[in-house]
Amino acid sequence: MWQCWLLVGLIQRTVVGLDPKFDPSTRMRLVLVPADAAVGSVIYRLRATDEEFEYPLQFELVGDAASSTVQIETLPCTKFNSICQANVILTRRLEAGRYYDFQVSVKDTKGGMSIQSCSITATNFSTPHDLIFPHKTGIIMVPEDAKKGTELDYVLANKNPLMPKPVYLELWGSPLFAIRQKIISPEMTEGTIFLLGPLDFEKQAMYHLTVLANDAYAEPGQDSRNIAGLEVVIIVEDVQDVPPVFTVAPPVTRLPPGLIPGDKVLQVHAEDGDKGVPREIRYGLVSEGNPFTSFFDINETSGEISLLRPLDDILALTHVGDPVLLTVIAEEVKVARDEPPAMATTVQLAFFLPERSNSPPYFENDQ
Repeated sequence: MWQCWLLVGLIQRTVVGLDPKFDPSTRMRLVLVPADAAVGSVIYRLRATDEEFEYPLQFELVGDAASSTVQIETLPCTKFNSICQANVILTRRLEAGRYYDFQVSVKDTKGGMSIQSCSITATNFSTPHDLIFPHKTGIIMVPEDAKKGTELDYVLANKNPLMPKPVYLELWGSPLFAIRQKIISPEMTEGTIFLLGPLDFEKQAMYHLTVLANDAYAEPGQDSRNIAGLEVVIIVEDVQDVPPVFTVAPPVTRLPPGLIPGDKVLQVHAEDGDKGVPREIRYGLVSEGNPFTSFFDINETSGEISLLRPLDDILALTHVGDPVLLTVIAEEVKVARDEPPAMATTVQLAFFLPERSNSPPYFENDQ
């Protein structure tokens, strides 16, 4: 009997050992948060470990999440990590002097779980953003042809006076950007935002990034958050690197029998492929190697194609059922010497002529 109880005790002890553990330094027994904290901002960073390395760990709110003042965002974590983390995000405005209680669980891949009770209270204090980030950037303009590794701007962050560690900076929002940091004084860390990948104005012209500063400055007695955030907007500037695009160019057109010189055949339309500062477009007909170009005319600004010579002249040069092929070119207008070269694009159009009336016989060339 004694052996059975010993076995049960060993099993219980083993099961308890499997549960993940919250990092004691990030327990939220009572966190002071200034009442001006922005909805959607990260107000705390949770961390947890697992002795059996059953990663990734998953953080969740316990109970009715819909009525909670916060939401939990588990950060990416793999089995190769030694710690997993989660952001606590504010979902509604705080009322000064009021306490907000909730519980957070952390689970491992085998079902082991730990729960901690959390409480935050809003203080009647204004967040000193300029003291947290002595130098910050709001909007960064970047040309779309910027090279990988290009440094875009920098931020400065002060450490929490109650914490021995320096500030640790993170950049979230897009894999195309990263942050490189260095400690420039015992109290301050500098983070340089740089480019990691190619930009394309036509695909995405704006990026919303967030710099998170772990263990950033917090006013003792008024603010005990262990993280601070800074919003950064990247605006991509268009560069002339995309040729015009035809938006209207019917590939096949049947010409009516009553068409006379001067009549409109059809109208094409093209736009600059670069949408930031689009250039004007001019149209033309490519005559090289095409005997039918001289039978038509195109308005260089409107793209309207008209008949220049009688249809009978064209019919005399074609066989029944053969289309007349025209190549239209659309070219950008360069208006300044230092602008990039003008780009052009072409499209081929097929015109089917009306049926011949009372046409004389002709011999096919069988050679």
